[in-house]
Amino acid sequence: MSSTPWLLIAIAVILIIFLILAIIIKRGRQTPPDYYAFFWLGLIWTICGLPSFFAREYSLNGLFIMGIIFLIIGLVNKNKWKQNHRAWSQLSEKEKKLKIIVMTVLGVLVLAGLVVLLFIEKSII
Repeated sequence: MSSTPWLLIAIAVILIIFLILAIIIKRGRQTPPDYYAFFWLGLIWTICGLPSFFAREYSLNGLFIMGIIFLIIGLVNKNKWKQNHRAWSQLSEKEKKLKIIVMTVLGVLVLAGLVVLLFIEKSII
C-alpha cells in the first residue's frame, strides 16, 4: 500500500506531460469544440460510472457526474454535431500519424496500469 503515493505522483506527472504536449500542439490554432465527441465521451463515462451506484451504496462518483455533464453538453448542442466533427478519411496524413501515436501510447499506458494492478492484487509488488 506504500506504493500508492508514488503511483499517484507518476500519474500526475504523465498527465502534466500530456497537458504540455497538448498546449504545444494546439498553440495558435482555434478549433470549435466537437460536440459529437462530447456526446460519446459522456455516454461512455456515464455507463462506466453506473456500477458505482451498486458498489458504493448508491453514491455518485466523479466519472458518472462528468459523464452526465458531457452527455448534456453534447445533446444541447446536437445541431452543431457536424460543424467540427471529422471522420478518419477526412484527416491529413500527419493528423492520422499523430492520432495513431497517441492511441498507441495511451493503449500501452492502460495495459501497463492493468499489469501493475494485477501485480498489486497478487502481492508481487
